[in-house]
Amino acid sequence: MDEESKLLENILRFIRLLRNSGIKIGNQSSIDALNSIKILKIGNRNEFYWALHSNLIYRNEDTEIFDQCFHLFWQNPKILQQMFNLLLPQIGTQKAPTTNKKQLKRISDNIQKQNKDIEKEKKEEIIFDSKMSWSNKSALNTKDFEMMSLKEIKQAEKEIKKFLIKSKTQISRRWKKNDQSSKISTKYTIKKSVKNNGIIHLAFKDRIKKFKPLVILIDISGSMESYSRMMLFLSHILIQQHKDIEVFTFGTKLTRITKFLKNKDVDLSLDKVGKFVNDWAAGTKITSSIKDFNFNWSRRILTQNQTLLLITDGLERDDSQNLDFEINRLSLFTNNIIWLNPLLRYEKFEPKVNSIKTILRHVDKHVPIHNINSIKRLVENIF
Repeated sequence: MDEESKLLENILRFIRLLRNSGIKIGNQSSIDALNSIKILKIGNRNEFYWALHSNLIYRNEDTEIFDQCFHLFWQNPKILQQMFNLLLPQIGTQKAPTTNKKQLKRISDNIQKQNKDIEKEKKEEIIFDSKMSWSNKSALNTKDFEMMSLKEIKQAEKEIKKFLIKSKTQISRRWKKNDQSSKISTKYTIKKSVKNNGIIHLAFKDRIKKFKPLVILIDISGSMESYSRMMLFLSHILIQQHKDIEVFTFGTKLTRITKFLKNKDVDLSLDKVGKFVNDWAAGTKITSSIKDFNFNWSRRILTQNQTLLLITDGLERDDSQNLDFEINRLSLFTNNIIWLNPLLRYEKFEPKVNSIKTILRHVDKHVPIHNINSIKRLVENIF
């Protein structure tokens, strides 16, 4: 690991210390702090202090804790001498901030605990990485989410993050200036010649491309418990990439969760979703949930060119006989309903249940969604 990487790694450890000391810091703030250190030419310790402070601290009351953490962490000789003296030779000393003894002891204890945790993590990473051979990664890609351990789920999330997720674009009727295009724009050419005193320079144009909007309905009933977390994780990635995405959950009722997934920190987003939605792992009322969507949301957010992802195993717990009517009505608002069904993981799967047969009559595609590879195929073929 080069010296710059070591410094950035220790900045991440410093951020972890701030969090452990009670300061709320999101992932985007951490990224901004790292980028500022890479871009700015830090000449002294004071500049380094304010580069971190300006990106990580948003409340005045957190400044005192930041001061104490900064002084204690970056005075650690193992870090300061090995990292900063190599990278930032002009950094001088800084007077320790005044502090109360209890708070200082708490931060010192956090540093000691963090150092122990770091050593433990390194050992675990070495063991885990040594086991992640090509065949092991291949096995993870095909392993059912339901069968994964917590550590494997975290690794699966890391793999999913690597995907380049882009939804299909639709071509607009509008044009924009584009010098890379081969189509000449008379309008922009004339404007250009006026600015250049009659000298003609050809200008070019191209159609505006925009992402197709997307609506996602996620079943969070008990039978879908092992898959709903991963689908929410995937939805969070998508909503960070594109604006025109709406996400709903449904178990015994329909709940719109789009606003919570807009937070760039995935853990904070899913935590807010978990607190807001109150029908986790309950029964499934597909009919009433889709009826709610049709009545309250379909006309507001659905268009014919829009894709709707219906993520469910299709096992209806509701006694209603109106599922066929509601699914058919839903299909009238969009020409592309894709049913993502974890039950398709079974090779001998057959649609024997009435609710599954009913849904199949009105969807455009029926594809599996139970492991990393199935998500990869979804990304490649749909987005």
